[in-house]
Amino acid sequence: MQAEQRLAIKALVTLFDKAEDKVKEIEQLDREISIPSINELRYVGYHLARLFCEEQPEKIDEQIKKAQQHCQRAIYDAHEIGIIYMLEQIKAFKERYIDFPDFVIEVIPDYTDSLRLAQSAATFISRIKENHRDDRGAYYAECEPHYLSLRKVFDTLSVASPLIEKKEVAPFVKISKKHGVLFYKLYSLF
Repeated sequence: MQAEQRLAIKALVTLFDKAEDKVKEIEQLDREISIPSINELRYVGYHLARLFCEEQPEKIDEQIKKAQQHCQRAIYDAHEIGIIYMLEQIKAFKERYIDFPDFVIEVIPDYTDSLRLAQSAATFISRIKENHRDDRGAYYAECEPHYLSLRKVFDTLSVASPLIEKKEVAPFVKISKKHGVLFYKLYSLF
């Protein structure tokens, strides 16, 4: 194995670590959604095993290149899957609190900006075929900024949800203590 190939393998290992970290990040959103990325990492292992069996330098280079491409795909797939998952969660949040816009805006003052970011990402995902039919690489490269902006929105909504729930229920519930027991009284709505 040539010195250049050793360096390429070290760079590949670094790329693999980045891909694995991205897959783990997506698994934190939902354990079911990272399977395409995991499959890509399996292919990396396949090509690594093959390259160590090769004797011809050009065949080694070919296996390194294929493994690198699978690492990139794992990262890109993780971003795309993460975007789709977060868009679904943002939509569910929006539907859950549609009757309480004042509470939502009180807790999340930039809520409309967040919805605009989500809409932009949704439009981007929906136009993949018309804008990137022949260049999937460009599409995948554009996924990361959408993923990063949506992740901030998703995290904000996740933190805000219990606060909104508390505001939503608070006007109707009075907490009182009697004989050392905590119980709730519903205010009369009439």
